[in-house]
Amino acid sequence: MNIDFILHCVQQVKEALPAITDYKEILAALRLCNYNPDEVISMFFAMFGDSLEDTINGQHNLEPTFLQRDIYKKDKKIEILTKNLQERESELERLSLKCKYLEDEKHHFIHRTKCLNEKVTELQSDHVKYLKEITEIKSKNVQITNPLQTYSPLNKDVLLKLLREARELNVTNDQLRVLATSGLSEIEQCMDHLQSTVINMRSSTKELGEIRTLYQRESLERKLLYNQLQELRGNIRVFCRSRLDNGKGEHLEFPSDEEILVNHNGNKKRFRFDQVFLPQCTQEYVFEQTLPIIKSCVDGYNVCILAYGQTGSGKTYTMMGNEQKPGVNIRSIRELLRICHERERIQYTTKISMLEIYNESVWDLLSQNGNKQLEIRSQGKTVTIPGLTEAEVLTEEDIKNTISFGEKNRTVASTKMNTESSRSHLMVILSVNGIDSISGVVSNSTLTLCDLAGSERISKTEATGQRLMEAAAINKSLTALGQVFTALKKNSLHVPYRNSKLTHLLQPSLSGQAKSCVFVNISPDIKDLGETVSSLQFGSSIQQIALGNPTPHTSSVKLGY
Repeated sequence: MNIDFILHCVQQVKEALPAITDYKEILAALRLCNYNPDEVISMFFAMFGDSLEDTINGQHNLEPTFLQRDIYKKDKKIEILTKNLQERESELERLSLKCKYLEDEKHHFIHRTKCLNEKVTELQSDHVKYLKEITEIKSKNVQITNPLQTYSPLNKDVLLKLLREARELNVTNDQLRVLATSGLSEIEQCMDHLQSTVINMRSSTKELGEIRTLYQRESLERKLLYNQLQELRGNIRVFCRSRLDNGKGEHLEFPSDEEILVNHNGNKKRFRFDQVFLPQCTQEYVFEQTLPIIKSCVDGYNVCILAYGQTGSGKTYTMMGNEQKPGVNIRSIRELLRICHERERIQYTTKISMLEIYNESVWDLLSQNGNKQLEIRSQGKTVTIPGLTEAEVLTEEDIKNTISFGEKNRTVASTKMNTESSRSHLMVILSVNGIDSISGVVSNSTLTLCDLAGSERISKTEATGQRLMEAAAINKSLTALGQVFTALKKNSLHVPYRNSKLTHLLQPSLSGQAKSCVFVNISPDIKDLGETVSSLQFGSSIQQIALGNPTPHTSSVKLGY
């Protein structure tokens, strides 16, 4: 654009087509047409036709057309990746069945070899026994023939008796010789069969090793394809959910599943998210949108689900729910356990822990001796919480009992905004450790479920004394969270994770190849309009963030010594 000739060409196209606002599109078209403005103008008319004339008359904007084209390309790429993923999964299943068949055949050969060895040992024992008997018979013949040479004459009866015994001994000797020959031949056949069995076992072992390597590669490719599919959708996904309140919320409009309009001071502000849930949406429908990243946790990626918004906007209902309508927490851990049980070839160990961040202090909610204050330790990108209580969970009943016990210890208080307001950030952490029985690959990941405290301004809560200190600590940590998102958005070399205990603990879930889902909860009450706009602006800025792409599992949370 600094070259006068180029600038003149761009301005010429811009004057002819004022609706074309993207200078990059004009430059690309000029390069394609050898910097001929007239040819570029003709090309745009050929591409957009009547819609371009409408835009010249001020009736339309081309930006949705370009956006629709980009969305179509991305959807096409997602469709291709999904198809490749399904093919890889079917190939992986076929290889797993073949591997299982070869394992069974290997065990069969080992058992058969053992039986043949036992039979060879038995035949060798019989062979030694028969050779011993032959030796004894020969020595007996010598002892019988010697008296014939020593004593004479013999009477006829004795001589006949000796001849009969000699014939019987000869017959017995012949029978033993035939039996020994047959035994040796059978031993030789067994040895040949044993040798061929050993050769087959070696080839089977080699083939099994090749299949194991192929299986490991296919499993890794499946994970990478699935991860690539999630990255196209966004490593940080932002959902907006409005609380259900009959008779309120006329200032809110929901034109589509991805947009929300807010009528603020006579002006309509449009906000766009990955998903916008109507107030009537059920807990089941809300949870279905988080299912893809839950599977990523089982594959070894750190996953975090956050609920952000003012007090009374429905954060706790979205995350915790109630007995009849459980929220994201119970459903996520339930789904994760189901996937772990389905993958029989991988041995998983799942442990849960609960903590709260109250007044910039970390407290263990599962401690049997009451709330226990903890300290955070860091080494590189690894965050540890020494002494944090962990409970192994195997069933949904274990989940409910553990979370119910931890909720009893959470800090709540009454404010003007809510009669039972959470005065702390609640974090439920599930660690998943898996060992693949076929490939031996070990995976470690965490699922972090965070119910943030209310984000409203102190002036609205009219807090004083202890409540004022709590509100100040909450706003400080939420401000630090916003600073972290801002640094990630700008791809800053330094991300201020350690500005608060909240962001310090969330570092493994907001860096590397971690997957995050943020629920922006809003209130439909007109008196909360200011806080609603503030929450929507916060969520809209998060959606533009893309996490980095280093090697997986570069950071993690370790829950104890």
